Amino acid sequence: MRITEKLFAPILALLISNAIFTPAVFGAEVEAPLQILITNVDVWDGTSDKLKIKTDVLVEGNKIKQVGKGISVDGARVIDGKGFTVTPGLMDMHQHLMLTGGTAAGNEWDAYVQGAHAIKGAEYLLKQGFTTIRDIAGNSIGLKRAINAGLLPGPRIYTAGPALGPTGGHSDWNSPNAEPGAVDYQMKVQNTHVIDGRAEWLKAARWNMRNGADFLKIMAGGGVASVFDPIELTSPTPDELRAAVEVAEEYGSYAAIHGYTDVAYNKSLDAGVKSFSHGFLITEPTVKRMKEMDVWWDFQSLGGYTILCGNAPDWFTPAMVKKGEQACKGTVRVAKLMRDYGIKMHTGSDMFGWGNWHQALLNVTTPVDVPDAGYTSLDAMKMSTSNPGQMLRELVGPARNNFIEAKLGVIEEGAWADILIWKGNPIRDIKLILEESNLKFIMKDGNVYKNLLAPPVYEDVRDGLKINGLPQPK
Repeated sequence: MRITEKLFAPILALLISNAIFTPAVFGAEVEAPLQILITNVDVWDGTSDKLKIKTDVLVEGNKIKQVGKGISVDGARVIDGKGFTVTPGLMDMHQHLMLTGGTAAGNEWDAYVQGAHAIKGAEYLLKQGFTTIRDIAGNSIGLKRAINAGLLPGPRIYTAGPALGPTGGHSDWNSPNAEPGAVDYQMKVQNTHVIDGRAEWLKAARWNMRNGADFLKIMAGGGVASVFDPIELTSPTPDELRAAVEVAEEYGSYAAIHGYTDVAYNKSLDAGVKSFSHGFLITEPTVKRMKEMDVWWDFQSLGGYTILCGNAPDWFTPAMVKKGEQACKGTVRVAKLMRDYGIKMHTGSDMFGWGNWHQALLNVTTPVDVPDAGYTSLDAMKMSTSNPGQMLRELVGPARNNFIEAKLGVIEEGAWADILIWKGNPIRDIKLILEESNLKFIMKDGNVYKNLLAPPVYEDVRDGLKINGLPQPK
């Protein structure tokens, strides 16, 4: 026996003996998962056109075990839903948790403060009923791990990590006085990559996926909230863009793009991109091609119809305001085209920072305000629940999807237990979600984060976030 074997043999024997003689082997009872029975509710399952009236929902652990009438389970904790409406948790598919203060925030806040802002922003989103978000530019990889592990409160996160874009593109947030190749603070903390040439694109994309990104975000053209790039910008090159798509596909995932124009969208379709944001300047032939290629559109209804059309954030420069006005002109036309062609779509607010966190809820409701586009309250709810749940299952494979074993965005047997209870029926009147008092109950992953249905004597569970089951200070 070698020295190392002599040293570790006693330890190994102890581990084996503990494994063999563990009580579970002898049939000791394993603690059953907690069961919560929600009674006396009308249930919208996320996909149907109507509610299931006077229905019960049984949650076991972190999944929905049963949906039906007259469910009775001994030992379950019972919550009387008082005739209110159950829906799936909301999903925002275009967040930027790390970018409080805008794309140049790194000039003012260091990474510690940016992280603190992001944590509070995540908590705020959860309090509004968002149980899942897609963070689509910014280094939220570590925050994702902490929240998904239950160490911090917030929605479950799918993150792209740092955005990918060329010098002078929408991911270039450096100073106008920066020398060629200079690295600014936002690049140092990996909120963004500024990269040129196929080799750099491959390396940056692989860095993201290596470190835990769930998908990739590509700046495929110019944007509004950035300094150097006109909206009509045609870089990155098709070869650069394709390099990132190849990396996403290597990991069984997908690439999402930012873009506004036909050029940006069509070169992205050529490269195999599956997820598209903005697009308010594209034309009907491009929309038709999107339908043929069965891709997804991420609708920023509030940003396109309200924010860019005269209600820009305070941190927008005059040049950004002008670009926003340019983009807003096509919002109504494109929103109608997407609906007419039956493009698969979900909503994403593209809102970030303390002045804008609350606008994530407004973005859920705004599709119904777009003139002549034809979106209903039912459409709006689907675009913030079951549609994004379907998209994530379609495009994020097991190697990158920590939640693929169950469905998101629906109330059905076997789905993740993300449940909201509203006073009123949001598939008939989506605007009622804007009134905080209408949201009576929030459950994410089987954990109750808000319960205004409980009697006042149970004040510790009536309202407030919990970490690992413990109430947290409000």
